[in-house]
Amino acid sequence: MNDKEYFFKNNIKSIEDLFEFAKSIHYGWVDQNKKIHSGVNDANDYSLQSPLELIENKIGICWDMTELYRCWFSTMTNLKFETYYIFYEDKKGCPSHSILVFYKNSHVYWFEPWFDDKDFYYRGIHKYDDINELLENFKLIFFKYLKFKKIVERDASIKNIYIYKYNKPKYHINGHQMREHIDHSVLM
Repeated sequence: MNDKEYFFKNNIKSIEDLFEFAKSIHYGWVDQNKKIHSGVNDANDYSLQSPLELIENKIGICWDMTELYRCWFSTMTNLKFETYYIFYEDKKGCPSHSILVFYKNSHVYWFEPWFDDKDFYYRGIHKYDDINELLENFKLIFFKYLKFKKIVERDASIKNIYIYKYNKPKYHINGHQMREHIDHSVLM
């Protein structure tokens, strides 16, 4: 069964279907031995899932989710899309998030089924006039989220946030290999 047939079989036929399906994915990760874990991933043991594995496992992190979106948009639409990775350089864990954006009718959209905390809600398909406006808002929202969740120190600086535009990575790489892939991408 090819990807398109698989998406149809799982009733993921429209952008709205993909958005609803993505909301059903639980936060967690799969290790190199295919064992499922909840919570924050371990960079050494983490394994980037293929989109079909993510659909089956229904658990992943933003990197897994973004690859599902990439596969869906490339298979099911003719829309231009890009993937971005944001991180806060803190010399510790470097909190991060990745997203897919797509272009439609002279606008660009941030596809965000997560960020659904009742006290910090930014779930949605957010419309912007251009990519620069979207990325600047991505940076501000992400920084507010990190401060709200107390993931970064009180005196954290937005200047420590970096955004990369990245291409499709290989599946089943670990967290260090994923960061290496991103580090060789385009710094925005």
